[in-house]
Amino acid sequence: MPGRILILTSAGDLHSYAVAEALRRKGGDPILWHMTDFPSRSGEALLFDENLGSLYVEGLDVDLSASSIKSVWRRRPAHVVDETALHPADREFVQLECAVFRRSLLPVIFQDAFWVNPPDAAVSAGRKIVQQKLAIEIGLKTPATIFTNDPRRLREFMARHGGKIVYKTFQAAAWQNAEERWFSFTAQLTESDLVEDHLLRATPGIYQAVVPKDHEIRLTVLGDHAFAVKVVSSELDWRTSGHSLRLEPVELQPSVEALCKALLKRLGLVFGCIDLIVTPDGDHVFLEVNEMGQFLFLEQTTGLPLVDAMAEFLLQGRTDFDWNRGRSCLRFEDVAKAAEEQAEEALRQHVAPSSPNHREEADAGSE
Repeated sequence: MPGRILILTSAGDLHSYAVAEALRRKGGDPILWHMTDFPSRSGEALLFDENLGSLYVEGLDVDLSASSIKSVWRRRPAHVVDETALHPADREFVQLECAVFRRSLLPVIFQDAFWVNPPDAAVSAGRKIVQQKLAIEIGLKTPATIFTNDPRRLREFMARHGGKIVYKTFQAAAWQNAEERWFSFTAQLTESDLVEDHLLRATPGIYQAVVPKDHEIRLTVLGDHAFAVKVVSSELDWRTSGHSLRLEPVELQPSVEALCKALLKRLGLVFGCIDLIVTPDGDHVFLEVNEMGQFLFLEQTTGLPLVDAMAEFLLQGRTDFDWNRGRSCLRFEDVAKAAEEQAEEALRQHVAPSSPNHREEADAGSE
């Protein structure tokens, strides 16, 4: 009998409902913990009283007090504070306490379960400086990069690389005022694009040399299995390509795949989405790892059976899970209608994330 699978999610996250539905159809018993209900609609407690600790979560549709969990999918852990119920002077304190509570809670619960991904490793792996350092150490090629808020060193770096560089943020961000909404995307900069020195100093950023691009590769790794997709886009950041984006399955060089898997192992991850540039000369240049990246769009476009693979990964609870993409698999299209209905119902019943990028580690101040 398959064990119970706990999915840490935010209301409306379609990936969570698609995989949960696939798990049910395979005989699994998924539990969705809508973590955005905390703190306004759910009570959470970890009690240490003559034992190693008892977890109690009491929310709209989850009770984990007596659950035996085989695998945990750390999909979208987040919390949402109702700031309208607080005095403005108290909001920062409440946000910090909620973030630290959650950041401390996750690594000590269900320690015998198989985690995708382990909480401490996931937070550390999200730090771009850590990623690049380890990528270089294991032998992956990376762009020349400076992480800085020093205007002089930034301008020197730009001059060394032909007066044209790439800017990235440390984490995806979205913000708004009453009239407009902004999202952070990768951008190309020249000297004329740089703001005044006091503003450059106020906000550190990631600045990289421009890498000539033939195409990109998105590599999705689940344990020992890897799925490579060729990404063809004329845009610097392919997320802005719209309908011109082309995706197709591709065979990645075994040596490059091995290095990517080695990087995930060094980061302590069992799942990750890795972005690579392939230059006109055929070199593979590592850009970044997303420790909980999106994959439904890859299956919908290329037909790669990622929902089925993720469901089996969680059911079997090991990196060397038995799975063959050539066999009959559940497809996203098989579970899409049920998943979409569940997502809509969850948004009616649960607290929605405050933004598309609202994540637990972001609240905790990590990179």
